[in-house]
Amino acid sequence: MNRLYIPFLWELLFIFATIHFPKQTLMLFFVFYMGILYYFYFFYKQFSFRKLYKNFGRIVTFWIPVALTFFGLYLTDFLKTNIIPSWFPMTRDGTVQIIYHNELFPTFIYAVMMIVIKPVAEELFYRKALIRFGSKKKVLAFTILSLLLCALSRAHGLLGIAEWMLMALPVTIAYLATRNIYISLMAHVLWEFYDNIYSVIYTFARIFNR
Repeated sequence: MNRLYIPFLWELLFIFATIHFPKQTLMLFFVFYMGILYYFYFFYKQFSFRKLYKNFGRIVTFWIPVALTFFGLYLTDFLKTNIIPSWFPMTRDGTVQIIYHNELFPTFIYAVMMIVIKPVAEELFYRKALIRFGSKKKVLAFTILSLLLCALSRAHGLLGIAEWMLMALPVTIAYLATRNIYISLMAHVLWEFYDNIYSVIYTFARIFNR
């Protein structure tokens, strides 16, 4: 755990910044995720393009778990978007909104961050670096910590924290079940692409048709 004190402090600083500078969330999220990605990719070599490429040829042990995890993300997003708000209609979830102007550069930064940088950074930190295997108690404790820290990066209210912990469950379960970070990572990237690509294309279309 010694190597994690820097990302822990980095997230604490990030949470503090999003509370006090809510209008600068695009750049705050971008800098936060880039810092996490740089730390775990360059310093601790938690990701390998060669290993990712090797997984691409494995239908049963890679692509089927990826598809199941993607479906899990779809279901949890449906619950988060359509079911849970109806249970708590008067409660603000406290989700940190990523605010950006409908201009070319901010939209490009948002797209790259959400579809590529965010899912990779989250998987390397909240799943691969945080979750420790061993005794059942250790796995449970680190899994809860992983879910909580992941949720705290996206929400400040209790309802929002619970919702984002729910959203992180499918990729967490995928990593626990397979111990293959590339499965949860690929499912996460594909989900973020599916979840964001329409709004990104629509925004680009509006910009170029002014």
